[in-house]
Amino acid sequence: MKSFTKTLLAGALAIAAFTGCTHAQSYTWKPVRVGGGGATTTIQAHPKVKNLYFITTDVGTPYRWNATEQRWEGLLYKNGPKGWENRSAAARLAFDPSDATGNTLYLTTGGAWSVDGTVLKSVDRGNTWGDCQIRLDVNPNKEQGAGQRIAVDPNNSSVVYVTTRGAKDAQVTETNGTFKTTRGGAPGSWEKVNDLCGNFVLFDPSGGMVNGVTRTIYIGTSQGVQLSTDGGATFTLMPGSPVTATRVSLHSSGVLYVTAGNPWTGKPNGGVFKWSNNAWTTISPPTPGTYSAVAVNPQNKDQVVVSSCSFSPYQFNHYRSKDGGVTWAMMNKSHDKSESPWYASSIGQATSTFCWDPFKPATVWFTDFFFAYKTDDVWASPSVTWKSQSTGHEETVYIGNLLSPGSGTNVLHSSVADIGGWDHKSITESPVVGMMKFFPHIFTKTISGSGNMTGVAVQETNPNFIARVGRISWDGAAYCGYSTDGGTTYTQWKSPSDAAGGRIAVSATSETMVWVTQQNGSYRSTDRGNTWTAITTLPKGILIGGNNVFSTGPRFPLAADKVNGKKFYVYHYGRVHVSSDGGATFVQAASLPNSYPTDPLTIETTPGKEGDVWIGMAKQGLFHSIDSGATFTKIAGIDSAEFMAVGKASPTNPGVPAVYILGKMGEVEKSLFRSIDNGATWTDLGVPAIGKSPFCMTADRRVFGRVYFGTTGNGAMVGDIDSSGRGN
Repeated sequence: MKSFTKTLLAGALAIAAFTGCTHAQSYTWKPVRVGGGGATTTIQAHPKVKNLYFITTDVGTPYRWNATEQRWEGLLYKNGPKGWENRSAAARLAFDPSDATGNTLYLTTGGAWSVDGTVLKSVDRGNTWGDCQIRLDVNPNKEQGAGQRIAVDPNNSSVVYVTTRGAKDAQVTETNGTFKTTRGGAPGSWEKVNDLCGNFVLFDPSGGMVNGVTRTIYIGTSQGVQLSTDGGATFTLMPGSPVTATRVSLHSSGVLYVTAGNPWTGKPNGGVFKWSNNAWTTISPPTPGTYSAVAVNPQNKDQVVVSSCSFSPYQFNHYRSKDGGVTWAMMNKSHDKSESPWYASSIGQATSTFCWDPFKPATVWFTDFFFAYKTDDVWASPSVTWKSQSTGHEETVYIGNLLSPGSGTNVLHSSVADIGGWDHKSITESPVVGMMKFFPHIFTKTISGSGNMTGVAVQETNPNFIARVGRISWDGAAYCGYSTDGGTTYTQWKSPSDAAGGRIAVSATSETMVWVTQQNGSYRSTDRGNTWTAITTLPKGILIGGNNVFSTGPRFPLAADKVNGKKFYVYHYGRVHVSSDGGATFVQAASLPNSYPTDPLTIETTPGKEGDVWIGMAKQGLFHSIDSGATFTKIAGIDSAEFMAVGKASPTNPGVPAVYILGKMGEVEKSLFRSIDNGATWTDLGVPAIGKSPFCMTADRRVFGRVYFGTTGNGAMVGDIDSSGRGN
């Protein structure tokens, strides 16, 4: 307890010397360029505005297509209403089809895995948003198989309908059903229409109007398609309509195409169905099973494209018809991946939507697990070339750390869910190769499970040596390996039977690795992972919370000294454990406040300074040691250091690396702060415009002021000092 007493005394002295925080410095935030990487659930084209497209994703921001720059623009990075950060995953987007400006948008949003959702409205194409203040069951990650659950009446712009998923997974049943507003989404104007929970809601203007609204409305439900012919006053189940109606496409003539079956809900049987001349017919392609994406050419009611849908990567066939589904031809597909060269699998996996360009009759888009694709000739033979239009679309979920090395050919290393991550040669160009190639998984047809990377580390004196840890699927076996050539190639190692996930550190001067595994013990290897030795002087369960890769949370309790290759540091339950023999043994050093096992925590070591250690805690603040963890000083004025990082020194104080925290200081509830004098003074850099909760943070070792955040759905974001003073 002596070291803890010294820490408190030092902290008291530091508080007396604290000089405060300067005003905010302007920052500019942009995505780190990768391209795609997550389920793209819908794509829509505005019927009155050329080249105006929107996509939604299962865990992140919606996007608007910039045709001039040929890139997607995120619409929820910084401009949502108060409290939107907790509902920043966009489920479905609807535009007002009668608005010739294309400016009026509605968006259902929620947490990626929660059910507490609402509707947002924009009148400037998504540049700014207001909250319509309706409580809804919105769960974007669980709604990947559903169609358009929100729609604007094409005959009355004040009328908006929204339907929700079923009450099976809901926490509050009052938030389920079908709702409407007759005042353009104004707060307090929403009313419940009925208890129907739908996969889609659709207005059909071909049937005319009644009482000032569109007469014909469809809702696709698990029991079949519900129809209203009285402007929404009543709905009736259509006899013969498809069970588990999932997605829909309507031609202006009133012809309706519906797909059915949904592997997301355990109802795989389905097909393709058509409503025409007041009758339902089955028009499925020859291959039986689940079908998802469907779209009819707005210029020709008989030209239709559909896709089969299965979790198996072997079943994602695309079909096209020129006779309204009487006959089908399977499309052969080729992939132009010039904007996403890292992608190492086939295209069309779990295809969710097709979309015809209303002004170009042969141009079609589709979306799948990873990208939005476009072809300018959907009738091409023998193969249709689809280009993944991924520039600007960043949708990875971080479950491990970001790392900015001080030297070498890589400027950044990332570790993400499902597809592993990348060794980035540039932050403005898409990586040529990624972990998807070296750690193949379900998306490459080799093993059953996704490849999830939870930790990455490099050797300080030889950054070409990279170590990565993770696990197959969310809670499977270890999936780990190393590179000796900066990421050009990787070799997988054989892991101990109880080791998986977790965090990894590499000695500053050798290839010795220390691995703190998820839920279990810690290990050490000196031969590139060929053999592993249990570290018995470290407690088990340093990373707890379950075996799921998402359950550990943003907690990084392991670091290697960046000068002395023999030293490693581990935090656990209020104790700092230090190794001075290359990780073979650890001894307890300083005592610190206890941090709850799933609260954000980071240990960082300072480049060029042996024994210089920082620890940031979400609820306890920021601590600094200059004696290899024997004692720590609490940095005054910092109430919370949810995330922290050490980066390149300021030109005005070149001998002291810059320290960054995302946390609370005084009356500033939450902001990004930077210190260039070891925490004596701080500059407020403002709230990062990253659109999602961060999972990790790192600071650039080569560019002063540059900071990176790995988010939980918008990929990685990079912040730089804005010389113009405007920021974003």
